[in-house]
Amino acid sequence: MQISPITDDDRTRSGSLERAKAIETPIRLRRADLFMLSLPMCRTFKSAYGASSGMKRAILVRLEDDDGTVGWGEAPAPERPVYCPDTPEGTWSVLSDLILPGIMARTFSGPSQLAKTWEDLLGQHYAKHAVESATWAVVSEKMGAPLYSLWGGVRTKVPVGESFSIYDSVELLLDEIALRLQEGFSRIKLKIAPGWDVSVVSAVKDAFPEIPLSVDANCGYTPESGPWNELDDFDLLMIEQPLPGDALIELSTLQSTLRTPICLDESATGFNMTRTALRMGAGRIVNIKPPRLGGPLGCFAVHDLCVDLDVPAWCGGTLETGIGRGFNLALASLPGFTMHADMSPTRIFYLEDLVEPTFDIDLDGSISVPLRPGNGFPVVSERVERFSIRKWSIGSTR
Repeated sequence: MQISPITDDDRTRSGSLERAKAIETPIRLRRADLFMLSLPMCRTFKSAYGASSGMKRAILVRLEDDDGTVGWGEAPAPERPVYCPDTPEGTWSVLSDLILPGIMARTFSGPSQLAKTWEDLLGQHYAKHAVESATWAVVSEKMGAPLYSLWGGVRTKVPVGESFSIYDSVELLLDEIALRLQEGFSRIKLKIAPGWDVSVVSAVKDAFPEIPLSVDANCGYTPESGPWNELDDFDLLMIEQPLPGDALIELSTLQSTLRTPICLDESATGFNMTRTALRMGAGRIVNIKPPRLGGPLGCFAVHDLCVDLDVPAWCGGTLETGIGRGFNLALASLPGFTMHADMSPTRIFYLEDLVEPTFDIDLDGSISVPLRPGNGFPVVSERVERFSIRKWSIGSTR
């Protein structure tokens, strides 16, 4: 499935941040609930940062408006602060001690005004993302309109690719890729690290020569240690974040020597950082991940920047459940997302999703954008309760 390039018409319609700020539906929250979940994974996912397997913790925020409207948000913070500074324990503390007490029983004109209550907090992007997302779900439900339409989405199906972790052998990797391509995925992304790079990419290119291919280094190299010339010869879509996120000078120098675009991920932590990186020539593509950017409003700002600069962008994932994926799919419907999204169905990582019905990939290589108002997919409260290992609440019940 092809994605059309940005057109002048798209440029006219793509003021997503201003559109979001203009949405005013009064919100007065009477209750907030926090849940820390331990979710059983069905596979190990390994990258340059290490392996995720067994049980994965996630934090959910449930907000209830004065009129009884409910919205959910997800903070899929990593166990260790290696991809970002956030962790489940830190996110829980910020939510329960700082953010949620400050928004209870106050009237806000909409999500944009509510988000101003945490403007003075540095970082804490996963916590901010969870609350802002839940607020948008409340507004969407109250307005009776799906998120993608509120945000100015231009497509109801999102072309998706799959991200493949580091495997115990190349043979196992090739088998997994073949299975996913059969299911409809139409872009391959390989996690790479020193010792698992050139020979692996070569084997995948030989086995699947017609499939668009990219690699993701997760900051795992230095300027001197990477096999840059060899990777540059593979005609890759991109090399995602080959160097540490703050190494903008080194990334710029490396990009100037490569034909292959560098994609900014860990370097794209906000509007100012992304704008600086692009202006320095540190990359030519941007991966927009909602939790890393602190929520939809931050994503809209970076999306609009990419449209203005004619920079390709795509929506990445962070092992969310169906609660978080609903927001990602709505976001990926915006006109500036001109490349395949990373949007694996939850079944690929978790034994059980938290929404029902959940979503899956179609044979045309796309996933449908949720058309239901609110969270897009119905949240199964029983599963949330079953997997919860910690709870906290503030506010009153009806």
